[in-house]
Amino acid sequence: MANRAAKSPSSILEVATLANVSTATVSRVLSGRRAKDDDIAHRVRKAAAELNYSVNYAASALRSDVTNTIGLVIPSATDSFSAGLLDALEPVVDSDSRQLLLGIGESEAKQADRIETLCSRKVDGLIAVTSAGNDLSEVFDRYADTIPIVQVGGHQRSFRTNMVSIDENTAMESIIRHLASQGVRSVAYLAGKEVSFESAELFAMFHTQLRAAGLDTVSAWNRFGDSTVQRGFDCTIRLFGENGHPDAIVCADDTIAFGVMMALHALGMSVPEDIKVVGYNDSPIASATLPTMTSVRPPYDRIVAESLRLIEAGPGHPSHVALPPQLIVRVSSTKR
Repeated sequence: MANRAAKSPSSILEVATLANVSTATVSRVLSGRRAKDDDIAHRVRKAAAELNYSVNYAASALRSDVTNTIGLVIPSATDSFSAGLLDALEPVVDSDSRQLLLGIGESEAKQADRIETLCSRKVDGLIAVTSAGNDLSEVFDRYADTIPIVQVGGHQRSFRTNMVSIDENTAMESIIRHLASQGVRSVAYLAGKEVSFESAELFAMFHTQLRAAGLDTVSAWNRFGDSTVQRGFDCTIRLFGENGHPDAIVCADDTIAFGVMMALHALGMSVPEDIKVVGYNDSPIASATLPTMTSVRPPYDRIVAESLRLIEAGPGHPSHVALPPQLIVRVSSTKR
């Protein structure tokens, strides 16, 4: 130890490397801003002691190495999933004496530009919600060695970054089993954009779970499209003009489901007596509709906790975490 002390002082990066965490985590542990006294904190303090890393020296070094900022890139502030994630993430980041820097862009080019901008600001970690079909692997890989990056949802294209996803198969299984328990025998599915891998995967899960539950569908009932109220309304009007009609309609987003319920009302049909409706993302609209809407609630708090945990672990150790969502049963899918 005496020999090490005689050498030049260790850097925060050496402490972070020895403790297998990010430099931001070293900053928070040694400055006292990280309240948890867990294994991560123990590793940081042990590494600092082994390297004879002075807390007073750390204070000056940390000012240039750590920004105490977390970057978040989302497709839209009005998108129900992104809005829910933002509401859950911001207070957690704020309580840890950090700032949240937000980048908004839906196209692949805009999302890549927002990521470039945030990384140039030297954020301590980046969380990205990619738009359906976007491939951001090139920009992710460019910064994967220096900044811990977490992709939330979507299809994983870069295997050098972390991934926190929702177990969509569990979600679809919960929906179909619930509808079967309510006496439903046939189901339509209004999916997301046809061009995306995510929509195609959910569509396949829908058919798999239907077969497992012994329920029926008709190809003409199941459509891809944008997640808008107008799309839900138009698809429902067309659906009831051909091939009979299903006992229930499952939608890829609450906004689509709201349009479905408006169309059913215009057609003189009652929800849930005539048709049962299920949405997705459990946005505020789900509890405000009449009748209230059954919807799948993403585990926002767990997504935030896992994302920040992976950021604290630092770059170079990519992990994939899949979290089960919760089906919130309300009036729109139940027996009267």
